Amino acid sequence: MIAIWLKVFLSLLLVLPVMGHCGSFTLGPALGVERVNDTFNVDLDIVRGLYRFDSGVTLGSVVMFGYVDYLDVPDEGRYEAIIGYSPTLSSSKISPYAFITKGVRSYFGVDSSIHYHTATFGSRYILNERIYFDSSYRHRNTSDMSWETGTISFGVGYNISTRFSLQFNVGTTWGDYQGDQAVLALISRF
Repeated sequence: MIAIWLKVFLSLLLVLPVMGHCGSFTLGPALGVERVNDTFNVDLDIVRGLYRFDSGVTLGSVVMFGYVDYLDVPDEGRYEAIIGYSPTLSSSKISPYAFITKGVRSYFGVDSSIHYHTATFGSRYILNERIYFDSSYRHRNTSDMSWETGTISFGVGYNISTRFSLQFNVGTTWGDYQGDQAVLALISRF
């Protein structure tokens, strides 16, 4: 258990040192559930931190824990380092983004892990000061096992204030496994 929290701490350290530069930092916890192969559920606990430089270059990390409620399937942790680009388009309500990640998936109580990579392309549409929509496509692959997937996600966000937002996303995954996800996130801006 200590090793997991150490990984969480080290993942967040990837993000925090860049806070001294111009730009914006977002950090947020999220809770979700994924239905896998229409057979079992995985409860998700997620923490994501992103730092966006004024140039649009974005760095960050994601830590996700999945708790499985099916037979002897082990719970898991996922740790991702993110780099991407999210330009600011003046006088536009559309904000595109692209990210690539390098991640590690480890199973609790098992000494093996899987290294993977992803590419995500998406955009955010600002409806008004309070409401925005988000959509994305994510491709994941690895040479460690059969785990190549595509995921499409749609979300709606509500800006509670200039510093906090709530965002609800639903998504579906296909490929080497099938899944449907729902995630609720609280996003803090610094």
